[in-house]
Amino acid sequence: MLISRKDLVLILKIGFAGIIIFALHYLLYILFPRQLYAPYLFLLHPFMLSITVISAISVKIIFKKSKQSLFGYVYMAGSLVKMFLSIGFLFPVLRGEGMFKKEYVLQFFIIYFIYLVVEVYYLIRDFKSEK
Repeated sequence: MLISRKDLVLILKIGFAGIIIFALHYLLYILFPRQLYAPYLFLLHPFMLSITVISAISVKIIFKKSKQSLFGYVYMAGSLVKMFLSIGFLFPVLRGEGMFKKEYVLQFFIIYFIYLVVEVYYLIRDFKSEK
């Protein structure tokens, strides 16, 4: 089986963190609607959560099948793919004529880096517990 019980726990932990990130973002949006307004902004949370989970599980599966010394390369390749997917997600907004491009992109990358920190934190914790 490709996905173990530990991998499912990792998915649940990242998913719970994603729900908390979304709730905090929504709370900030309610408190500061003019500063945080950007159309379709809340579509990026499911996108970021899904690519973060896919990236973390992919890194773990590849790590299990390869040498431990290749972990850095595997993670960097996963991050590169994640970054290209993010640019693809942002491309329609950047190419469009909307008024809120700057706000959308700024919020996108803040959320991107928060999910990146969550992913790194849980992967490091998971790999330390395996040793």
